[in-house]
Amino acid sequence: MESDRFFDARTCYQDGVELLSDCDDSAQKDVFFERIAVANRKLAGLNLQEAEHAHARGDVDKAIDHLELAKTLTDDLDVRKQADALLLRYEQPQVQPQIPAAKPSTSSSCASCSGSSTHESPEAVNPSETLTLMEYYELLIHQLPADQQQRYSLLGEEFAHAYVAASQDQHQEALAAFERCSSTLPLDIFCYEKGKILHRMGNDRESEQYLRQAVQHNANHSLAWINLALVLREGNRFQETLSVIETMITNGIMPEEALLLRADILVATGEHDAAVNQYVELLQTPWASAAAEKLCVILMEMGREGDAAVIFKKYMKKSCH
Repeated sequence: MESDRFFDARTCYQDGVELLSDCDDSAQKDVFFERIAVANRKLAGLNLQEAEHAHARGDVDKAIDHLELAKTLTDDLDVRKQADALLLRYEQPQVQPQIPAAKPSTSSSCASCSGSSTHESPEAVNPSETLTLMEYYELLIHQLPADQQQRYSLLGEEFAHAYVAASQDQHQEALAAFERCSSTLPLDIFCYEKGKILHRMGNDRESEQYLRQAVQHNANHSLAWINLALVLREGNRFQETLSVIETMITNGIMPEEALLLRADILVATGEHDAAVNQYVELLQTPWASAAAEKLCVILMEMGREGDAAVIFKKYMKKSCH
């Protein structure tokens, strides 16, 4: 821990908890659990730094991925507040200037509440340059759904190399590495990862084919389903997207994400009232913040500034305090 090898430290403490599983020494267990929490908080801080690096390079998607990962690593309110503030800035910057002038600007509020020593040092170290391959891979897969995270943790170092290369937009290297280890991979994971890279390379036709193969091999592969829907939506193939979304909702596959995407399509097809109703429904779910941001935009476009201000105050402004 003192040498900033937080991943190794956490592993040691987790081993300690395991060794004490049949022991009544609750005080020692509490010490280990406390130190695991400290290690996770430090790792979350590294991801905040990585998000800043990615955003400075113009890679907003990767910055958001690191912020989401930081939130999964710790319950520390300060870290999560910093991550939420940065997420709001990175995800929906266009919403903030449209809020009525009487309301304080989100961008200035977030700037004040996100500042800390974690973000101020121009010499901040990029975690991908200081961790080993498997340590960095472990950090990356923490943002996957729990069932997929368990599967990915068993896929070995060659797959980890391909996965890390893909995360750093080294597309050709990642594709070649995935092909080399394809015979050892579950078919749904191989097809999903290849389809994801092909989409990033702009080859949506082949990307769609591989994503469809992924869900054929594993009908419960939630990430393949949602990425297939996103690829179809980006191609303005709204009816096909809605068909995928309905399958997801019916089978309980990321239903709230699917509902949010359905609302986006309603906006794109001009069904604004139906979209508003869908976003309002999502305000009672863990996706309330994302739904509120989109709802503010559509309400402003509909001339409902007062309603937009209410939503902003109730669901968005509080994330910066």
